[in-house]
Amino acid sequence: MAQIKPFRGYRFTISSPQDLGPLCAPPYDMLDDAAVDRLYAMHPNNIVRITQNKREPADTVNKDRHVRAAGFLSRWIDQKIIARDDADSIYIYRQQFKIIQNGKPVEYERTGVCALVELTDFEEQVVLPHEYTLSGPKQDRYELMETTLANTGQIFGLAADDGGELYTLIRQITGDTPMIGTFTDENGVTHSLHRCADAGMIAKAAELMSSRNILIADGHHRYETALRFYKDRGRDEKFSHVMMTLVSTADPGLVIRPFHRLVRKSTQGRQAGDMKSELAKYFDVSPIGKATAQRTGDALGGTTDIIFWDCKTGELYTLTLNKNGEDFLENTMPERSKQWKRLDVSKINCIIINGILELPLDGQVLHDIVNYVNDADDGAKRLTEERDGYYGGFFINPVTITTINDTVKSGERMPQKSTNFFPKVWAGLAINKMDVLT
Repeated sequence: MAQIKPFRGYRFTISSPQDLGPLCAPPYDMLDDAAVDRLYAMHPNNIVRITQNKREPADTVNKDRHVRAAGFLSRWIDQKIIARDDADSIYIYRQQFKIIQNGKPVEYERTGVCALVELTDFEEQVVLPHEYTLSGPKQDRYELMETTLANTGQIFGLAADDGGELYTLIRQITGDTPMIGTFTDENGVTHSLHRCADAGMIAKAAELMSSRNILIADGHHRYETALRFYKDRGRDEKFSHVMMTLVSTADPGLVIRPFHRLVRKSTQGRQAGDMKSELAKYFDVSPIGKATAQRTGDALGGTTDIIFWDCKTGELYTLTLNKNGEDFLENTMPERSKQWKRLDVSKINCIIINGILELPLDGQVLHDIVNYVNDADDGAKRLTEERDGYYGGFFINPVTITTINDTVKSGERMPQKSTNFFPKVWAGLAINKMDVLT
């Protein structure tokens, strides 16, 4: 099963643990141009200059910005802005946060172990994907890896842990090791890093992982990129592992949020003049009342159905699959299992995007037609302010780890944007330079 090993991570040189925050950044794929600008302005050495270097007018190809990123990394190492730890280590990444449940904040804590994981093909069932990927981001990350020869961002993996032994060990290491960096981000999540160089603890973590597989939660593009990079270089040992933060599936702080779908009007495909009437062909449509953020949140908490915010009427409805909807799903996409087609995101894709709007389910079309939001309040705000530009919003409940595991074990992957693990694992806590063997 999964083989892990320690590494001598490159970390920002800071005078106190509290100095880490201005140097870190969310994952590259969570940053729009405005966020990148803010991080650039926050600190001249923010990791965003490496993970998502800004395009400049003189750039002729995308790789130019990654060449620039590699230059930053080299200079920071030369100037001791980033320094390599003096011993093989694993790192504990702890995140403390609050989730609003039933109108009240509930405190959570999630801990993961950051180590190097041996790269294996998905067919070996050691590291498993749960979502499909797109070629564009993989080429972008490949170019960054090619220029920096480093893992600069975290891949987030879930380690199977039915008995909780791994979770117990991670908690033990957290308590036994000093905190070397901490900060609280703009969403109120406190990130803390601990370093463990104890050979006995490292060996125990490696032993526990050797009987477990890993499900990629976030970072599919980076994992597939690292695997391709390794193969392209003749399976050179220097490139045989990739940096990952592994969280036990027994961790009570493992939170999954949904990606709600806001469906835009478009000149592509078929035009739906009255989306509510179209939906009634496939769903029992039941009114809830005037569409508001509060009512949407309350409705989600009280049903497993899809909640539809109709921009035409300004009303809210529950959508329960009817007989015609069942038959439609039965007869569409025969290569998919019934379980896969009964996922809320699959119902939206198959019935609304493909069936009603008659659009293909490729990544580019979905990106053009659908806005994905992880917060119902944000979705409600956009639908209110930009009402004429949308058919409406489809609000769903989160999937469970069990559903994800069952889907993956059956040989399928979840549809894109099915899961939203919260919080994200940030970049800037540790870097793995692949061209320097431990």
